[in-house]
Amino acid sequence: MGTSEKIMHYANFNITYGPTEDPMLTHFEDIIWPAFLSDFKRGKKNEHPLFYLSDIALKEISGDMVLVGNYIKDTQYDIRTTVQNGELVSTPSSVPTAPYSRFIIFLKNHRMILVRNESQSPDIRSFQATIRSLLYNYISNENQKIKEKDKKLPHALVNIVDIPLPQDIEETLKDVSKINWLKIRFFPLNNDINPIPVAEDIDRQMKKLGSKHAHVQFTSPASKEEVKDLIDRSSGLAVSTLEVLDANGNKSKIKEEQFTSSKKILFGRDILPEDDGYIIDQAKKDTVVTATSEDNKALFDKFKGMLKNLIS
Repeated sequence: MGTSEKIMHYANFNITYGPTEDPMLTHFEDIIWPAFLSDFKRGKKNEHPLFYLSDIALKEISGDMVLVGNYIKDTQYDIRTTVQNGELVSTPSSVPTAPYSRFIIFLKNHRMILVRNESQSPDIRSFQATIRSLLYNYISNENQKIKEKDKKLPHALVNIVDIPLPQDIEETLKDVSKINWLKIRFFPLNNDINPIPVAEDIDRQMKKLGSKHAHVQFTSPASKEEVKDLIDRSSGLAVSTLEVLDANGNKSKIKEEQFTSSKKILFGRDILPEDDGYIIDQAKKDTVVTATSEDNKALFDKFKGMLKNLIS
């Protein structure tokens, strides 16, 4: 990655609560906001790496209410050898380092941007793992303080899912000669509507059965173009895994984390909080971060006053 550019990823910051699958903003004030402001760190005590959030803030930028911050991987590099005077010398030592990514979450439609400050900066899947641990830890600790059962905080179901762009899907599948199977994983959505026709029926059955995940598998799909279209239309709303063959007949799996957006943006230095406006402007060139369902618009309007109070 060159020093004059950074990689920007898009994701759906999809969080629902409890058996009724309430959308993320319904517990923003009593779960998301205080949890993000806590000093939680994911990892083993006194060991590396540790993952945590910093510089958390609520901002209003160009009419968008956003939750922003840094996502840090606190680690160290172990050095075994170096070259001194042309000779390879054993010089064991450890160098602390903290690569980070900047994240911006749009609260109106819970779409998310993550920009990696360097090649070793943490990615979307790492961010998801940390947010899952963070919210589980916060909710568990708070519920221990609450005696009344009906006042306890609900469990948070976290699915922070990459939103690959059409060109990213094309690149991922370019060397595929045959698809053995395509598996799509569904989960409760945060006021979004999955445009895949079968998704509505699956969502209805998941609610009826009390299930939080479902899979649909298509065996030996013949049309690669239709597969790409299906993955594109469900981007950020479901996750896809494939077993494929290349032109030489070699079998491999394309896992869900391989379908990720990777957009380069110009940047000549480390990312700072004052760069949020520039990042948003660059992201808005792709419509994936601006699309908002009517239900999400109505929900945001309901909680907009609360969010403004948290800013002030």
